[in-house]
Amino acid sequence: MKIEIDVPAGASRKSLLEELACAMFQKDALSFGQARELAGMGFFEFQKALADRQISRYTPEMLEQDMTYVRGE
Repeated sequence: MKIEIDVPAGASRKSLLEELACAMFQKDALSFGQARELAGMGFFEFQKALADRQISRYTPEMLEQDMTYVRGE
């Protein structure tokens, strides 16, 4: 699916895409990789963009699963 958005004069297309990507990731509408691609950012750059907005990449459940795996349980 392709969606076209008219960007208002004076607005930065890059910053709008970054905001949209972060919001869609936060709402679970896009995966991390999909949102990062939409924003046109690298892995660490997008991770920082999320952190700047205090958006966690992990849910508490995901973190617990990862910790269980690391502990070998």
